[in-house]
Amino acid sequence: MAQFSYQTVWRLAGPNIISNILFVSISFAHLWIVAPLGREASAAVVTGARVQFLLMSAAMALSVATTAVVARAWGADEKFEASASTTTSLALCIMVAVFLSVPTYVFAPQIVGIFGLDTTTTQMAVDYIRPVAIFNFAFALTVTMTTAMRAISDVIRPLRFTAAATVLSIIMSYILARGVFTYEGIGIAGIPIGTGAAQLLIVMYFMMRWLLKKYDLVPVASATFDNKRLAQLIKIGTPAALEQIIIQMSFVLFMVIIGAYGTAPFAAYGIGITILSVCIVVGLGFGAASSTLVGQSLGAGNEAEARASGWAAMRLAIGLMTIIAGLIYLMRGFLAALLSTDAETRELTEYFILILALIQPLMAIEFAIGGALRGAGDTRYPLFVSFAGMILGRLVIGYIIFKAGASIEAMFAIIILDYLIKIILLLARFRSSKWVDATSTHAPAAVQSVAGVSRVAVRSYYQTHNEEPE
Repeated sequence: MAQFSYQTVWRLAGPNIISNILFVSISFAHLWIVAPLGREASAAVVTGARVQFLLMSAAMALSVATTAVVARAWGADEKFEASASTTTSLALCIMVAVFLSVPTYVFAPQIVGIFGLDTTTTQMAVDYIRPVAIFNFAFALTVTMTTAMRAISDVIRPLRFTAAATVLSIIMSYILARGVFTYEGIGIAGIPIGTGAAQLLIVMYFMMRWLLKKYDLVPVASATFDNKRLAQLIKIGTPAALEQIIIQMSFVLFMVIIGAYGTAPFAAYGIGITILSVCIVVGLGFGAASSTLVGQSLGAGNEAEARASGWAAMRLAIGLMTIIAGLIYLMRGFLAALLSTDAETRELTEYFILILALIQPLMAIEFAIGGALRGAGDTRYPLFVSFAGMILGRLVIGYIIFKAGASIEAMFAIIILDYLIKIILLLARFRSSKWVDATSTHAPAAVQSVAGVSRVAVRSYYQTHNEEPE
């Protein structure tokens, strides 16, 4: 069983990892594009990206619920329910994205003001954030649709989508920001405009094919605003949303503390995170695979396979993330110089890369085991774990040592404590059976949501609505 689980994890995680690396390459490109403009421009992009992650948190939380519901339905061979839940998720993601985008656009100066940056950096960050808010709905659609496909083990289409979006995003961002030939560009605002426009073009094509029923998951008009499915997604997604809020707000507050040390440490923090994000997205790939396999296995009534898949994903994540972190550490000087022309920023970036490399095995456990719990529908416990690690381990202790006059190097090292707390709690939970029992209280998608729709009815549905989808 263990060997089968390893092979299955690799089959799902591999394309996810490639997709995530492609996505992260956009962040690398953004920093590379603005590197010649100085530390202020780099800090503005770091700030804008952090606010963007705050906006993304809602879609990411919904993706957790989408995975749990769709994977479980698919594992129980309830194709209609998987398609209906996907339709409901897409409608919900658009509403939430628009709801968050409007105040972000209007209050962009006040949001950036929280970071306490200088006037030049602040204005650049505002110019970056407003286009991000405008195109947020396109990102939300992208995350929800690709998540649903991965939940049914269709990982190739999302990979193709991400590859096309990545290439187009980088090209359009560079042209709009820096200019080409006789076109001079519009500066830092061109980066999010180029990326957002590219994502919008690709997601329009993606959604058009979905509406034409070219995928295994098909649109179900009656499920667009179905109260039961909306309630189910909200019930599972709310703890995940709160977790994302805690994570993203904690990052913001931690960056506020970092910003108090100056622009160079602030830029180094963002650049270091971007560089090590290659490892992070590998962990996300294993986490997504773990969520999918656990959800499908529990939907099929196979608890042993669900548990084995979680452990297999964890071991593979630890091995690969540690190797990549080691390679990045060896290249830390080159990478820091590539993304910054400021000597102090480069020096601090190299030190921060060391800290991040040391915690990669811990992050691997968090991604894989946390993904397994969320795939089972147990989203409340990861919320508690994030609170314990981010608030107590990072912010409270970080603020204490900041007030004590500790160096920026000590502040960076606080992150180790954060992850130690998280993995102790996550491993204890996964070794127990509480996460398995919790799934039955989260409205199993294949049983409670269908409300009596049988497999005969599912087959009848597909026969009535054309042949089987491609």
